Amino acid sequence: MSGRRLLPLIVILILNLAFSAGAHVPISAADNNAISSAQPVEKATKSYVIYGHLHDSGDTGYYRLILDPGDRLVVSLMIPGFDSPVPDMVVLSPDEQGIPRKVPAGITIPRGYSAEVISGKRPVEADYEPFSPAAIYKVASFSKEISKSGTYYVAIVSTADETRYSIATGYLEEFSIQEWVLVPFNVLTAHLWEGQSIIEVLAPFLGTISLGFLLIIRRERKRGRKNALWFWFAAFAALLYLGGASIILVQMIRALIITGFSGAAALTLVFFFLPVVLAIWLLRISRQATNRSSADRISLAVAGILGFVFWAGMIIGPIMSVLAAVIPDRY
Repeated sequence: MSGRRLLPLIVILILNLAFSAGAHVPISAADNNAISSAQPVEKATKSYVIYGHLHDSGDTGYYRLILDPGDRLVVSLMIPGFDSPVPDMVVLSPDEQGIPRKVPAGITIPRGYSAEVISGKRPVEADYEPFSPAAIYKVASFSKEISKSGTYYVAIVSTADETRYSIATGYLEEFSIQEWVLVPFNVLTAHLWEGQSIIEVLAPFLGTISLGFLLIIRRERKRGRKNALWFWFAAFAALLYLGGASIILVQMIRALIITGFSGAAALTLVFFFLPVVLAIWLLRISRQATNRSSADRISLAVAGILGFVFWAGMIIGPIMSVLAAVIPDRY
């Protein structure tokens, strides 16, 4: 591979190492309204953000965390907007004394556990989250060093109906390969949790793909060129990359209108511009080559791999880019 082709790869990999350390693994809560069915947090020290919904007044969402001495129990509670119902957080800890404190009605305190209530306070300002991107409305937080190993519980309770909330747990930034690849879809779920409609979230994505596809069709008709299947895979992968980038841009602007300027937006712009660069790379290959060279095939495969790394193209885009690299020329 030439130096010209290697340079984008080197720059992108360096940026990935520099900027990928601050994200939370996003997941959704379900069927955890009783302590017996508390949602387990797979690794209590690992950074997760969990999106939940309490439908009726007095409902409670329970989370189970297993901790050892030397660990820290770290939890933050957020809501989707300034005017959203504000829930409370209750931390249940194994305690030899087992002294339960006064807690909101409906909270179950297991025998031998003590309770700490952290009341939610309505936020007066929002923080900018660069990875989603989104405005974050924090209402409560809790942190303590663990001296006794055991199972800890975090309960979220609200006196209002239809309370949407999220909790961020842990402090170690870790992703499995599966978690990293699925982030784009989990982020879409987060935007829906915020109260946006699916049409509102996907409109930039669908608009970009539709317009780009029409422009490519028009250009290829003027050129009078019959294109192989790999060309269309590469071109459509590029459009998916651009569509995903458009979602990031719109959501960033939407969040910054609420939070005001944030230096963290520079990180969001990295995740916006890199898919755009990859898309341009794919379009140049597909436009200039009637038959792919070995370097072209390698470039298409690399663009697909980097698409997975940088959450570009909603998973389908990177797959199509890799397929464009391996499809025989005769198709």
